[in-house]
Amino acid sequence: MLARLRIDNLAVVESIVLDFAPGLNVLTGSTGAGKSLILGAVNLLMGERAAPDLLRRGADDAFVEATFAGVPRARREGWPGLATTGDTVTVSRRIARGGRSHAAVDGRAATMKDLRAVCSSLLEPHGQNEQMRLRDPESHVEYLDSFAAHAPLRHAYADALAGLRAARAELDGFDAELSRMREQRELYLHRLEEIDRVAPRRGEKEELEAAARLMANAEKFHAALADACAVLYDDDTSATALIDRARGRLAAIAPLDPRAERIGEAVAQAAALVAGAALEARSMLEALEFEPADVERVQERLDVLVRLERRYQATVDAIIVDQDAWRRALDGLEDAGAARRERERNVAEHAAAVAERGAALSESRCRAAAALGERVTTTLEELGMRGTSLRADVARSHEPASDVRVDGQPVAVFDSGIDVVRLRIRTNAGESEGALETIASTGELSRVALALKQLSAGAGAAGTTLILDEIDAGVGADLGNALAENLLALASRHQIICITHMPQIAARGATHLVVLKETDGNRTRVRVRSVTDDERTREIARMLGGEEGSEPRLALASEMLGGRRSSQSGTRVRP
Repeated sequence: MLARLRIDNLAVVESIVLDFAPGLNVLTGSTGAGKSLILGAVNLLMGERAAPDLLRRGADDAFVEATFAGVPRARREGWPGLATTGDTVTVSRRIARGGRSHAAVDGRAATMKDLRAVCSSLLEPHGQNEQMRLRDPESHVEYLDSFAAHAPLRHAYADALAGLRAARAELDGFDAELSRMREQRELYLHRLEEIDRVAPRRGEKEELEAAARLMANAEKFHAALADACAVLYDDDTSATALIDRARGRLAAIAPLDPRAERIGEAVAQAAALVAGAALEARSMLEALEFEPADVERVQERLDVLVRLERRYQATVDAIIVDQDAWRRALDGLEDAGAARRERERNVAEHAAAVAERGAALSESRCRAAAALGERVTTTLEELGMRGTSLRADVARSHEPASDVRVDGQPVAVFDSGIDVVRLRIRTNAGESEGALETIASTGELSRVALALKQLSAGAGAAGTTLILDEIDAGVGADLGNALAENLLALASRHQIICITHMPQIAARGATHLVVLKETDGNRTRVRVRSVTDDERTREIARMLGGEEGSEPRLALASEMLGGRRSSQSGTRVRP
């Protein structure tokens, strides 16, 4: 539950600290006193964007902090990445005048996502926007699913739908690529035919360029190689002849001195190297024997390869790589039918899973819809709406292009399921039924919202704090007692903080806070005071209207409070 709420420098609030208790907490005060700032502060903790004029004039920043007590371990385990310990959790948000904000959980810096995860699991703020939500037909399915505790069925359906969308995306992507490939088929065939005619080889151009350089400098190569062969081997004074003479002289003295033997071995190695070099030079010299036609052939082949590179704006080796890729693409077209059929089977399998889980969810909704209608209708009668009946209509929408078929018919698929859920209401006996969002008045929507909240909260997470801002808007005073009794029933399962103008609701609260606006010179401040005993009686009397301090009003207020003892309040507020 929300144990404490601190607000600093928020609009006309300078600094207040509110301590709440279990059950029904009521906040009252004159119109314009600033009661809704409490809900505004909570919304900031829920991650709502801070308006530029939010800060109190003259303040550098605004600060909101909430302390929750009795937080179960299972709830805390639902906050990944947040190392909270114990059953008390404190969250805060500081908003600077420049618009930057900083969040913290248990005193440690946290992201806005972390702050929202904690607060949304512990708080449910509901203002007059709940009426706006009911006016949105797309939200009606959420009320029915909350009432029927459909979270497991919704999760199972969502998993199946995610699988179907992934399979469909894969098939659509395959079809798009296949279409592109078919458009490119003729181009690829033409390119392959052209390249096959040339039949290039990897490294061929480099080989031809080397041969062309050799042919262009044949005379220079011939003279140099012939001279090298003569110097190394052929002449009488060649390196080989001189080395042989040195080897003979050294061999003669080798038996006399080991050093001469080592020198001879080195000279022998030199002789082998010189002989090898001479042999390679002679081989190159013999290779220079070519016909003029060879020169023409090499140059023509080079010209063909250069033209091919210019046409494709790539090297020969890169063209060969592309050639292999185009050939594989064309081969893939031949096998496309089988590959597509496999993807179609994948889509069909996931569509069947969506249909199965969607149908299970739909069947449960149909059963729950009858129960929801009956229970809301009963509650609305208790709230003074006699002759009113509410019904949840569950239907499917036909969609010819859908992959999902239920009972042989293609149906539209939504994130929430395969159903279109609409709440319909008849506000007077004998009148026609119509859409809730168009038939119900503001007061009627308030009572429908309360009835739905009472039912859905009972099915939801126990221990969540509900913050209700003027749930009594548009409801007549004659229905105050019925509205209060329903809030008390709801408060048996959840802590409730209710901002109200109705004395009947205020009198039922286990704790009572009064919001006051005071002006001191040129500044306005908001104070919140816990009231008990006579103070509370006077506040209820004020809410009843009439002459200030009149005895009949005070007597009625005392009667409404029913002699509650101050010890039942348990709420403290420090300004």
